[in-house]
Amino acid sequence: MKIIFLLPCLEICGGIRVVFEYANRLKVRGHKVLIFYPLFPLNFGEKWINLRMHIHKIRIFFDNLRKGNKIDWFNVEVPVIGIPSLSERYIPDGDVVIATAWPTAYYVNRYHFKKGRKVYFIQHYEVVMGVESLVNETYKFNLHQLVIASWLKELMIEKFNKKEPYLVPNGVNLGQFYNGNKIYNKNKRILMLYSLYEWKGAKDGIKAFELARTKHSGIKLVLFGTHKDKDIPLYAEFHLAPQGEDLRKLYCSCDIFLFPSWTEGWGLPPMEAMACKCAVVATNVGGILYYTIPGKTALISSPKEPEALAKNLLSLLDDEEKLKRISEEGYNYIKQFTWEKSTEQFERALNEIIAEKC
Repeated sequence: MKIIFLLPCLEICGGIRVVFEYANRLKVRGHKVLIFYPLFPLNFGEKWINLRMHIHKIRIFFDNLRKGNKIDWFNVEVPVIGIPSLSERYIPDGDVVIATAWPTAYYVNRYHFKKGRKVYFIQHYEVVMGVESLVNETYKFNLHQLVIASWLKELMIEKFNKKEPYLVPNGVNLGQFYNGNKIYNKNKRILMLYSLYEWKGAKDGIKAFELARTKHSGIKLVLFGTHKDKDIPLYAEFHLAPQGEDLRKLYCSCDIFLFPSWTEGWGLPPMEAMACKCAVVATNVGGILYYTIPGKTALISSPKEPEALAKNLLSLLDDEEKLKRISEEGYNYIKQFTWEKSTEQFERALNEIIAEKC
């Protein structure tokens, strides 16, 4: 197959990393894979009066020109090509063309059939990242839908009356995320992804940590993210955009991974943390209930309840043996969720789409 992925930008995020994981593995399976992105990042519904946002995008545009097609945060083994826009004049003909975020779906929907079978790879209900009416419209397009989680599949069927989408759950890169010598810290280190998006629940996570710290004063909050914000507590240790081996070492250096999101399409970081033998305390969003066994491989609570997160943190901080048991059980369980298995399902879905009668 000749497979074409369309990205909205090249910024560091889980959804783009998922595309890169698939692209590399589909290439190994003998397919020709191309990735295209617009040199000027697509608009996710930001108002034009948001001057700060557009200055940021202009900077990205010139950064893209400077870097060419080099990705410095992921080892991509297929061509990643910057183009003036995602208009079809810049897109070659192929067997499959895949939208990977809601703004890209508008382009794919307008393409001539020669560009390939039109697929919409849905990784979240993206109303959290755009104007609801514009986002919802994309789910009504006549595109073959491929979703990453069962809750997204149900949403497409029940809310948008779509025929059953293809479901392909994400995997974890066990070649990148592992821990061959787990060491538990005396003063426990609690790791959390810090994001400026409110729905990532960073404030809830910080509150949960502070509640747990009233009983265990020696614990350490360790944060990582793509932006260092003024609201990050002064007592926290912060790592700016760690990738590759740096990210693996960060997971391995910590005892508990805290995941306080209000909503997720899937949630890759808890999988990575489990693969590195971090005990996971998380909210039951996205794919969490698919790749964990609550109470056995991770401790799970409802979103927007920092007190419940704190209670789960304390249950691990109070009981060293329980912490170690959750860590080991999580590690043993997550090993079955590989990108190789996911790629087999992704490839099978594309083959079935191509084989369908028009």
